[in-house]
This record gives sequence, structure tokens and C-alpha cells, in this order.
Amino acid sequence: MAEKTSKSAGRRELEELIQTCVSIHNREFSPFLLDISEALRILRRHSKDWKTFSDNLLDMRAITSLARVVGLQSANLRFQSSSLYVDPGMVKQKIHSMSREQLAEYLLLSWHPVVELEQLTEASTKEALDYWQKMLSFFERRKRLQAGPFNEPSAMETAELSRLRIHEEKAFNQRLEDLRLEMKSKSGNDGVDYWKFVKAGSFAQTVLRAQMVSFLVSYGMAILERTEEKMTLIPRDPPFARGQGSPLSLPIPITQEAVAPRAK
Repeated sequence: MAEKTSKSAGRRELEELIQTCVSIHNREFSPFLLDISEALRILRRHSKDWKTFSDNLLDMRAITSLARVVGLQSANLRFQSSSLYVDPGMVKQKIHSMSREQLAEYLLLSWHPVVELEQLTEASTKEALDYWQKMLSFFERRKRLQAGPFNEPSAMETAELSRLRIHEEKAFNQRLEDLRLEMKSKSGNDGVDYWKFVKAGSFAQTVLRAQMVSFLVSYGMAILERTEEKMTLIPRDPPFARGQGSPLSLPIPITQEAVAPRAK
């Protein structure tokens, strides 16, 4: 009776050992959580009790499972050694065994500060004061540049504003309306192609028309429909509402190569 109980307990221990090894092999636990020496003692303690084929097969399964865990431990150690991995417990033990002088020495060897602290000192303050006292006034330094008489700020004439393309709001709105009417005359039932409409005789004019078109879309005076193949402009008729404008920003790059006319 005692022999049967011993065999039953041995089978249960082997099955538990196999299940633990399977869990480790499935990456559920670390392979180092299993005590290999204790597992071998379990195998040796019950090795003489197995007489039947099923018991020996169970013993072989336990040995094979344990061998796989040892293989995982070996692979893990090789990986850690190749990546210069150090166990945190060993580092902690090493630090506790070192003196304060040794810790301070290793800190200075490994310390690479990335922040520089600057502060005012008596020498730097005196140097700054001498610099400003020796500096000439603004007007004295300007004379050396021979820049001529100093002109006070003045108002800009209308002609100069026109030359710089700076117009009043009324004139700007009129230009938008003219561009919308031009878009309406060139568009068919499905609108007009974006690039065909904004392209002009030069790169600067193309960029200017593209800028004006962006205002038309933002103000709700036109619609920009964008697909994978092309972009289409559709003019709108008044009255215009703020809610009709596009709330999205669509960046459209314009390159000189794209604007340049194709060679015939």
C-alpha cells in the first residue's frame, strides 16, 4: 500500500514538473525560476520506482522537458553576455560592497554633463561694464558706416502701395470677385481643373493665383474637390456665408518644374 502511495506521489510530482516546464517553454515564466538541482533530485528519487512502460514514458517526458528549460537558460545567458547585460541583483550587491570613495570615483568617470551652469561673477561683471563704457553711441557708430542722413519714418504713398501689391480691402475683394467670375466662365458642369486654372505665364503669377484661389475656398466663394487623380474647382454664387468656407487646410506644393510649360 505504501509503495502504491509513493508511486502515485512520484507521478504527481513528475506531472507538475512537466507542466512547469511547458509553461516556461511557452514564455509564461522565466526559465531561471525553475531550480534545476531540485528538479534533478525529484527525478533521481523516483527513478527506481518505475517498472511499467507508462511510468518510464512519463519519466522520459520529464527529462525532455527539463532539458528544454536548460536549453532556454543557456540561450538566455548567451544573449545577455553578447549584449553586455548585467543582472540587477549582481549590480546591487556590487554597489553595496563598494566604499564611498570608490562610488565617487566611478561617478566622476561615467559623468558626462549636458547642462552648463553660468553665473555672474565680479570679473565677468567688470568686463561687461568696461565693454559698455567703451562703446560709442549709436549715432557715432552710424557715422562710420557712411549711411547718410537719418530719415524719420513717414507715410507711404498710394503708388508705392500699388507697386508692392498692398491694396485696400475693397480692391482685394474686387480681385477675388473677378477671379471667381473667371473661374465660372472657364468651368463646365463638373468645374475646372485646379492646375489648369492657376497656371499663368510665370512662376510668380502662378503662385499669386494659387494664393487668391485659397482665399476663394476659405471664404466659401469656391469649392475645392480633391481626389487621388486630380483637384477640381467649382465656383459658388452669392450670397456667401462664413459657414460655406472650408475649415480644412490643404497644402498644395507648387514647383517651378510643374509650372514650366512643356516642350513641344
